[in-house]
Amino acid sequence: MSQAAGVLDITFKAAGDLSLLQYYFVKLDADGKVEACGHNEVSIGILQNAPDAEDEAARVRLLGTSKLVMNEAVDEGEMITSTADGDGEVVDAADEYAGAIALEAATAQNDIVEVLITHTYSPASHAG
Repeated sequence: MSQAAGVLDITFKAAGDLSLLQYYFVKLDADGKVEACGHNEVSIGILQNAPDAEDEAARVRLLGTSKLVMNEAVDEGEMITSTADGDGEVVDAADEYAGAIALEAATAQNDIVEVLITHTYSPASHAG
């Protein structure tokens, strides 16, 4: 279902080898370089390429739709946060950071799904 209209990608320097993190949530480190996002950390977006060395170009999708690697099953419309490794899991706690909303379902770990990138916290009324 991958869409490309209405997206915003920006290139940053990679903090290290990100070759296994394509379609994972990422954040900026203290030096302004891209690294994997941790559990419930605020992501800047989703990595679109796979740079394999520090300071290589890391293309990050900040707005729009993207693919995302999931750590668990997800239903369409569910809010998604980052795991400790940067892949996606369903928001299941009040005030948890949501980096995306699932646009399609995943049935298993490592499924890649289409998501709408968001930058918000889940209200208590929407948490599982």
